[in-house]
Amino acid sequence: MALPARLTAALGRHPDDLTEEDLQRAVKNHIPESVDLDWKKDFYKGTDADKKELAKDVSAMANTAGGMVVIGVDDGKQDHAHALAPFDPVQGRGEEWIRSVLANWIQPVVPNVGVRAVRSAAHEGKIYWLLTVPRSTQAPHAVAAPGNDYHFRVHVRHGTTTRTLSESEIAQRYRDRFQAASDDVDRLKQVADTGFGSLSAYLTSTEHGGSPRATYSPAWVSLAAVPAARGTYPLTTRADRDAAFARFRTLACEGVTISAMPEGTALVGRRQARFEGTPTGQLHQDGSFYAALPINLQSDHYNDDGPKRLYHRGLELDLVALVQAAAAWAAETGAVGDMVLSAALHRFDGGDGPVRLVASEDLRDGTVAPLPESPAQTTVDLGAIVTDKREAVVAAYALVADLLADMGAHQPYVLTPDGDIQIDRLNSDYRQQLTGWDARR
Repeated sequence: MALPARLTAALGRHPDDLTEEDLQRAVKNHIPESVDLDWKKDFYKGTDADKKELAKDVSAMANTAGGMVVIGVDDGKQDHAHALAPFDPVQGRGEEWIRSVLANWIQPVVPNVGVRAVRSAAHEGKIYWLLTVPRSTQAPHAVAAPGNDYHFRVHVRHGTTTRTLSESEIAQRYRDRFQAASDDVDRLKQVADTGFGSLSAYLTSTEHGGSPRATYSPAWVSLAAVPAARGTYPLTTRADRDAAFARFRTLACEGVTISAMPEGTALVGRRQARFEGTPTGQLHQDGSFYAALPINLQSDHYNDDGPKRLYHRGLELDLVALVQAAAAWAAETGAVGDMVLSAALHRFDGGDGPVRLVASEDLRDGTVAPLPESPAQTTVDLGAIVTDKREAVVAAYALVADLLADMGAHQPYVLTPDGDIQIDRLNSDYRQQLTGWDARR
């Protein structure tokens, strides 16, 4: 889970990995509370007042910068870690109870809250609770008793305390949310246009003599991605770009195929790491992503004068890999929340006529239509894509289904809307490419 980098620096370890020893060190060093860190001595009781307090503490973090609530560390009324205070687990008030309170008392529900119990080694049977809260792209989150939609409050962190927003401030938060959605669309177009410009220059260049690269790879599929809550990754220097490129190559190997792993080395780019080859693309410092891969467009051996044949079995698998690569890069930069995806088909052989869409090299017939002019778009949960390959398949299915529908095809050939890959429809070459699929089924 991506949380404020300050927390890891202050606590000496990522919040998801904290132990009692780390908490003791925080006490020794008098680590202070802040906008993203709240020490609490006592666990929440089962009363409505305490349920409301739990909801307030979590929603305030989500509405501000994200952070962590640590229960079982006394601040000594000095706003810093003063003493460890682990407590006995409470029957009926464990993780399920915490999540139920958050689901029923916060509107809309805060996504991706981490709830983790840490057992005490020094005090047998006692525990701490660690609640990790990412900054939310769905803010503002309001607190209200279940069934009461008229008396609600919106809270934010203010230094070491929590305060309630005024009506005008709440209105501004809603305006910010809707503006952010519009900004995502604008940013997505910018990333897609910049990426396509680089791809076109790469494929049409004849600077080394001979035929342009588009002669041998005339059709490509591209994916642009923008996370809702942007990340940050240093890409200013050559060393920065090389390090990011090397890290991304590792991440790209963890997909269902390795087709999204770039070749060569990182190129100079303004706040981005660029790469050319198969694939061609850019890694942006805010977690945005663009990459394109060649797709199988061939002359029709059965009809020399007929339209070229576009095989979409490989296209479907490539889109899964690109979705996974985009999500992996966004998460690496610290981005969270939703991610907007845009997939497009491009042709660089100078032809604008129709092509014959064929599901598999084993099949000869298919619809005849030009490549779609408009990209396909969808919005996904970034965290879900990173942790579950099936979610990446669902996202790729949505994109490829829209692209193929614009060409008259009923549905993808190997991907399913439930997140499966129909392996029986793949030949041995494609099956061998599925480096990250069979092992997890």
